[in-house]
Amino acid sequence: MNRPGRTGFTLVEIVVAMTLTLAVFAITLPFLRVQTRALGASAGRLDADQVARYAQRAIDRDLRLAASDPGQPLLVMAGPRAIAFNANLTAPDTSDPGAAEIEAGAATTLTESWRLANARALPVTGRSYPPADYTSAAGGISRHETISYFLHPDTISGRSDLYVLYRRVNARDSVQIVRSIHVPADSAFFSYFRPVAGTLTRIAASRLPLYWDSTAIDSVRAVGLRSAGYYRNRTTGEESIRTVHWRTVLPNARARLSGGCGAAPAPPTAVDRTKTSSSSGYRVRVAWDGGLDDGAGANDIVHYLVGVRYDAETVWRVLAAVPARGAPTYRWDHHLPTLAGSVKYGVRSVDCGGALSAWATHTSTLTLP
Repeated sequence: MNRPGRTGFTLVEIVVAMTLTLAVFAITLPFLRVQTRALGASAGRLDADQVARYAQRAIDRDLRLAASDPGQPLLVMAGPRAIAFNANLTAPDTSDPGAAEIEAGAATTLTESWRLANARALPVTGRSYPPADYTSAAGGISRHETISYFLHPDTISGRSDLYVLYRRVNARDSVQIVRSIHVPADSAFFSYFRPVAGTLTRIAASRLPLYWDSTAIDSVRAVGLRSAGYYRNRTTGEESIRTVHWRTVLPNARARLSGGCGAAPAPPTAVDRTKTSSSSGYRVRVAWDGGLDDGAGANDIVHYLVGVRYDAETVWRVLAAVPARGAPTYRWDHHLPTLAGSVKYGVRSVDCGGALSAWATHTSTLTLP
């Protein structure tokens, strides 16, 4: 007698199959969870690393192009969480072959040096810059812009050790570069190195910040970066911090620091000033003879600062920087000055190391207007 063919599974077979399937899942699920966590941690470390390296590469690219005209500082400010320097990065057209890139039609506030008329405080400081209008060797406005990188607390994160990196050109609006920069309270983002006995030695943090009018800032040959990126997994709460240590050597710093700068330069001699009136207003012409170290002596005067002050005051207001060129005499015109009363005009020498002479003035005051 033939038995009919089977058309399905018995209850026992189904129960056995389900049991085996659950056993397989029970064995593989912990493994899958470990792999998922590892993948998430790896992605977090990669994200943190990208943040750190993006900040480092942006700053390094600009710093390698740091340069300036005679009399213009290379480094403007060197702080633990901010730096400012001059560089010819952008030009509006092909008329500036020294620029690193061309941005057609860019405004002069992005392609020329920072002007005295637009002076404002440097980022995270109370120091106003620039103190004067800087000129090129040909006598025109310098085409080296002032680039500032600085950290600002990341108020959105709710953490006191996270910052946002910003970049600013001259007095323009700041642009955000990257968020989630991790800087512990006892750490610094920027560090600075100067040559000591043939070795680049870190400048003590207690000496920072340095500014353009400090002779110490001209000794900086390299800038160190401790760029740390932070990432937090929103699902697991796991945190990742990746740190990049980098040092950028300033290629144009060596030419600015001469071992023969020596003591402060000699002041200008025979300073004179005359007021000339006309139908369109008046001007004051300041004239002086070059200092003894201009083209002779130590031969280390790089430019002269022209300043003015009220006769009853002691604080000088710098009006201009005039490059030294070994000439016997110099002159500079102050058109339509807005001063009124008894004032004195003065001139001082600046050498290759940033050292300043005393102010040289005329013996008598000048009454304006």
